[in-house]
Amino acid sequence: MTASSVDDTTSTTTPRASRLAFDRAGQGEPLVLLHGQGFSRRSFDPVVPALAAHRDVIAVDLPGHGDSPRQPKGAGNAPHDLAVAVAELLDELGIPTAHVAGNSSGGWVALELGRMGRARTVTAIAPAGLWRKTAPFHIRAGMRQARLNAKVVRRVLPNAPRTRLGRAFAASQVSGHPFRVPYQPAHDTVHAMAEAPGFRETLRALEKERFTDGDAITVPVTVAFGTRDRVLLPRVARHRDQLPAQTRWVRLRGCGHVPMVDSPSELVAAISASTGRWPARTRQKSSSALRPCASATASVPKITLSPGVSIACLNIAVATGIALASASNDCGVKPERELTSR
Repeated sequence: MTASSVDDTTSTTTPRASRLAFDRAGQGEPLVLLHGQGFSRRSFDPVVPALAAHRDVIAVDLPGHGDSPRQPKGAGNAPHDLAVAVAELLDELGIPTAHVAGNSSGGWVALELGRMGRARTVTAIAPAGLWRKTAPFHIRAGMRQARLNAKVVRRVLPNAPRTRLGRAFAASQVSGHPFRVPYQPAHDTVHAMAEAPGFRETLRALEKERFTDGDAITVPVTVAFGTRDRVLLPRVARHRDQLPAQTRWVRLRGCGHVPMVDSPSELVAAISASTGRWPARTRQKSSSALRPCASATASVPKITLSPGVSIACLNIAVATGIALASASNDCGVKPERELTSR
């Protein structure tokens, strides 16, 4: 395992005794970052430097993802079970409670940690699990198709997506501005999705359940959705009935399902507003960047595509991206200069 690239003087890598892989950087109150299904702790790389200036940041690979092994036999793979694994890591680090921020299924795990009393605050970024009964069909099918696509791309073109257009196709479902996605996050996402050893069992476990009993959470909770999130649609995956009364809903303007690559600065502002007690300049920035949602449907423009059409578009987009990348490589075209994350 390599050290986090945030700051070699403050970063540490996972102790060998720890079951979960993680990177640690910065100083201040502990802040745990949890990635989404099929991703890894690398998905938070764009925001770690800014967060580490004010927090002791611990970016974790959830069980069966990134560099973390699968859950032990009999431990379970539901979000609550993953939260137990993260709580065990906190115990190893001597941290009774921490601020917790998670994206997608990691947001669900963050809510579970809040329900377990291990969170000081919870920031759920486009959290999964806010559906009725079980995960909607388009999410279940879309995740399996994303896994298949990632495996194909990794095998055929290990360095893809090299071109800007190829990255846009690959990130079309998770990014609000797919043409702005830099190479490294896109590349890391493809490989993490293809290589996650516990992808199948964790997906099967989470799609059979929903988040419940949020009233047990007594700490501040912030739920943030990007205004361009095309994965968790308002009317099917953003129900509020199981969340605690103190939940604050905000929108991340122009961001998709994974806002770390769309607007790192706005996500940092969201987390700073959620965890509190940051420098005045950060608080001022967060107040101008975030706006509370009046309703679950007000934060996202109306989506008219059916789930089946969305999945078909995803397949066509990925296939086109592979073709474009192949053509670029065959013609000797150099990848364009990387776009800088904002």
